[in-house]
Amino acid sequence: MAGNRENSLENSRGQVSQNKAWDFHRQRFDSIQALRGVAALFVVLEHIRFLSCGAFGVDIFFCISGFMIMHSTYEKSEFFLRKRLIRILPLYYLMTLGTFLLLLLFPEMFLQSKADPIFLAKSLLFIPFHIGDGAIQPLMRIGWTLNCEIFFYVLFYIAMSISHKYRGLICSGFLILMAAAARLSSPFWVPLRFYGDPIMLEFIFGILIYYAARRLYQNFPSSNPSPAARNFSVLCIVLCFGGLLVSRHTMDVAGFRRPILWGLPAAVIVLLTFFIGLYNVKMPSSLIQLGNASFSLYFMHYYPVMLLDRAVFDFSAVSPKALLGTGAAVALSVILALVSRELLEKRLSGFLAGHLLKNQFSRSKTET
Repeated sequence: MAGNRENSLENSRGQVSQNKAWDFHRQRFDSIQALRGVAALFVVLEHIRFLSCGAFGVDIFFCISGFMIMHSTYEKSEFFLRKRLIRILPLYYLMTLGTFLLLLLFPEMFLQSKADPIFLAKSLLFIPFHIGDGAIQPLMRIGWTLNCEIFFYVLFYIAMSISHKYRGLICSGFLILMAAAARLSSPFWVPLRFYGDPIMLEFIFGILIYYAARRLYQNFPSSNPSPAARNFSVLCIVLCFGGLLVSRHTMDVAGFRRPILWGLPAAVIVLLTFFIGLYNVKMPSSLIQLGNASFSLYFMHYYPVMLLDRAVFDFSAVSPKALLGTGAAVALSVILALVSRELLEKRLSGFLAGHLLKNQFSRSKTET
């Protein structure tokens, strides 16, 4: 009888754990979305020259990306790569083509880039190349992060094709091998040098965050959670941001130092932000909306900021005019991002998804 009760209790606990696992993968985490918005704002501030304080926003994005890709593929991995491309290519291609047009019409606006059709083709195909001044970047220079994202998606897709269960482990192995190969081989092969950059290891941090977050969610008490743990997490997040801000101008984060000095604090911020969200802390709706538009904000802010800098406010040094310009640059960037989110991300990408994925789904059903 005692053995039966123990087995029944164990089965009951297992069922509860399974239910919480399913529930975890059906959640939309407002705290993470709000963090996206914060990270995007830091990237905008990075391009305000007298501030130049938010490059680590990219590291936060990469950690979030690893986490969310693992989370979103728990149940459904069908058309994974196609969905990601439909989601991000329209805006990236429009911005790249727009950059090429600006290079043709106003070449004096650009310091290193030039209107080279080869550069355009490589940018559209995510083939890394030297754009000038020793930089390996596409025509839309801040698009280098999207190159990293696309490569991560391809590796993740291959990993899922090998084993869905161990997709995170296999993809992490690929990323480590790429970084090791780039470290040990000749630095003159540009694609390997670019895609083997140690910053790519931060996607692994995001994968690890997924497993930690899932465990936190499953074990989080349903009643009377400790507010002390929440408050301590907030303090740690503030300290991590403080450390990132200080290190931005005081430490060399090149090479493998970046995932250590910036990637690890970014990972801690993402995980603790998720943990705070478990307390049902109401996130500002404005930050959530900004997080929803963070992809557009990342791409749409660069040229407005550069234009306001060169033509109106001069962001080279702190001044009342520069401070006013910072507010104007952030406001204009956010407005453009919200418009882009509505017209390009939701409508255009939604239109493409509705046709391409629907047709593919119908075809696959017919074949089976």
